[in-house]
Amino acid sequence: MNLPAEDLLAIQSLVARYCLTTDDADPAGFMDCWVGPDEFGGYESGPFGSMATWDELYEFEKEHTGPEGMARGKRHQVTNLHIEAVSATEARVTHDLQVLEVSDPPRLIATGRYDDSVVVKTDEGWRFRSRTLHVDPGFFALMETEGAGGRHG
Repeated sequence: MNLPAEDLLAIQSLVARYCLTTDDADPAGFMDCWVGPDEFGGYESGPFGSMATWDELYEFEKEHTGPEGMARGKRHQVTNLHIEAVSATEARVTHDLQVLEVSDPPRLIATGRYDDSVVVKTDEGWRFRSRTLHVDPGFFALMETEGAGGRHG
């Protein structure tokens, strides 16, 4: 099954908006990328936690993008975006993620992959139902190095 071009573009826009709302510290906008609490299917982000409910994810995003949050001063970039239709109203999305530090000397600090995110077409447009993030091991090596007083350039 193939989705119409307008749906593919709407899903691509959803993925971009997801990253931009995090970069812009906009938790309400971030949550607008998701289905409502009754349809929410969960968010698994490995080392950053597992959120089984919409409210848990909203609280996480508020902290993550807050003044002391890990997302502050970062840019999230999407590459290798693949959209696979399941039906006319559901698709699976996989893409790679690059996280750039931009408030300190600019550099790549993390990479990972969102595997088989479930997106569904709602009355408000395409929204995420569930996501799973796999963070690549280089991020942890960098955090260990920086935690020991070193700094990767």
